[in-house]
Amino acid sequence: MRKMLLHGVYYFFMIIGILTATILSKSLYKFRVHLWAFFTIVASALMLFPQATKIDIIPLIYSISSGALFGLGFPICFAYFAEITTIQKRGRIGAIIFFLISLIFVMFGAVVENLNLKEFSLFVILWMTTILILLWKVKTSGLFKKRETKFKSVISSRPFLLYFISWSMYCSIDLLEAPLLQNFLNNIFGTEFRNLILLLGTTFTAFSILLAGFLIDFYGRKKVLLYGFIALGIAYATISIAPYNILLWYLYSVINGIATGFFIVILLFTIWGDLSPQGASEKYYALGGLPYISIVVIKEIISPYVILIPVTAAFSFASFFLFLAVLPLMYAPETLPEKVIRHRELKKYVEKAKKIREKYEKGED
Repeated sequence: MRKMLLHGVYYFFMIIGILTATILSKSLYKFRVHLWAFFTIVASALMLFPQATKIDIIPLIYSISSGALFGLGFPICFAYFAEITTIQKRGRIGAIIFFLISLIFVMFGAVVENLNLKEFSLFVILWMTTILILLWKVKTSGLFKKRETKFKSVISSRPFLLYFISWSMYCSIDLLEAPLLQNFLNNIFGTEFRNLILLLGTTFTAFSILLAGFLIDFYGRKKVLLYGFIALGIAYATISIAPYNILLWYLYSVINGIATGFFIVILLFTIWGDLSPQGASEKYYALGGLPYISIVVIKEIISPYVILIPVTAAFSFASFFLFLAVLPLMYAPETLPEKVIRHRELKKYVEKAKKIREKYEKGED
């Protein structure tokens, strides 16, 4: 119960931090990343004192501060990413960045797993101090030109709402179905099979992240999203019909892993930067990231009740709402410019024509 409370508090204050970050005054704007790193160091330093671990309120303070600080840095990092990337390459660059971040977190996880609380705090302090030093060395002039945008104008944007609705529905289904899915696999097939399914899905997610970046920069964001939602809906529909078929669980794991990679690249890194005006992407990323984080908080509360739902009904419900999530996307605009898509298709066609011509000329010789 205590662990669940700390987890919920962490994500709740992360949401507060995200919303607070987007309304800071211009005078603090360009120093926000520096403040984020500095206060993370201060929060981690609390855990170094011997008496800190003996005071019950300290872990709560740490959860509040770390959640709020993460939320403080989240929008500005994504806004910076949107500012330094062009729409033609944003998908590929975002995919590569996220893939590398995932690898770094895996390595950090291997290191942190063998550390106690104080050693972990010291590790965070050293890491964030290095980042703070690097940030002061980097010339940030011209990179933090904030353009005033009100939340009302973002929420009232039709393209934003259409993508936001589909993203929210996916987050709700994915995160609320997860405890039910894991509980079912544990009880029916055993822990080893559950771990195998999770590992298989994670592996396909990792590789599909890189694939998604190149696909969406070539074919467009909307088309890839539509295929992802439809495929995932079919996967849920099949296991709702035959939940005790092992082969169908393998199929579900592969499709879910690939679709998850696609959604992460498009709906976390790419689409909000595409939709936002130059210099005004921070609020788009802040609001766009809220569905996933909000559902995590709700998940902590309702997980014990979700597992009581019959499996076939739950998966049928997930399949229905995934297909329903396709409807807003049908009316959403493609954010990759049409001329970019046509230019790349024409370039591919010309290259193919050249190869055919070369083959034909060789045949004549």
